[in-house]
Amino acid sequence: MICTRSEGRVLRGVLTVAITLTLAACGGGGSIDPAEITADLPVVDGSTSTAPMRSLLVCGLLDTACEWSETVGGIHRVVVPSDSESPEADLIRDHVPTSGTHGSYESLITGDSDLIIVAREPSDEEKEAAKAAGVGLVIRPVARDAFVFLTNTANPVGSLTLAEVRSIYSGEITEWSVVGGPAGAIQPFQRDPTSGSQELMLRLVMRDAPIIEALDMLRLFSMMGPFNALVENTQGIGYSVYYYAAFMQPYDTVGMIAVDGVLPTAESIADGSYPLISDVFAVMRWGEGGSTRALMDWLGTEDGQAAIASTGYVPLLTWTRFWLSVSGR
Repeated sequence: MICTRSEGRVLRGVLTVAITLTLAACGGGGSIDPAEITADLPVVDGSTSTAPMRSLLVCGLLDTACEWSETVGGIHRVVVPSDSESPEADLIRDHVPTSGTHGSYESLITGDSDLIIVAREPSDEEKEAAKAAGVGLVIRPVARDAFVFLTNTANPVGSLTLAEVRSIYSGEITEWSVVGGPAGAIQPFQRDPTSGSQELMLRLVMRDAPIIEALDMLRLFSMMGPFNALVENTQGIGYSVYYYAAFMQPYDTVGMIAVDGVLPTAESIADGSYPLISDVFAVMRWGEGGSTRALMDWLGTEDGQAAIASTGYVPLLTWTRFWLSVSGR
């Protein structure tokens, strides 16, 4: 499934993830019954963009069907159990919170969650908070995503170089005409400083270049912020992550653009040709065992990667050929 400016909205329907938990035990080969996890189901918090993956994985563990909930009016799509009155639905609501990237690191450090799945590694601030609390963090990549740039689909600029993007956000380029668009000032939207998107913007795109101080009207404080801002705005540019843009946001008038001539698609992320690929990480506290450790280990197995692929995420490149075969690509 692909969602680009030219190819339109990705299809969303009822999704069921069938999971066989075949785990490599800490000391060697072994397996685990799903009941060993569901009997003491970990609380799996995380970033907004990973909420569907986490819900789908837990639905699979509980052997219950779940589906996309179609929402409108500036609210992103979510995954919910098909039977909202079932006992499994209550378990999912209780065990799959979404505190956002920074909030989920805080919940992990304080022990309010057992494992988190997030779109970036911990920031220096979060590492310091963990250290101050005497908490070690085990961090493992489990999937691939990408950092993407967004415009209103009526904007004719369908591609920017990475250097042009950096120049826009450093204040060197201020007019669309400089990058092949019509006359008009560029409105460069940014996210809030502790968001996963802003951390990725600084690390992957700006690097050592200074980023302009965003005006209050251009600073956005939620994942839906860039999409709400661009839905009727042809002068703006914003950013997000591929999975959220392709699967979760509800607008047809906001699209992803190419960077260095490559569109962000599942294929270009899987083969590494898109230039702004980012890992998705599972994180738990050092020393955790039981169901939390079992879940963490399983996410890196072939079965775990297959389940992640079935949620729409691109699995780690180790499993690219497998993912291409099961997805029919």
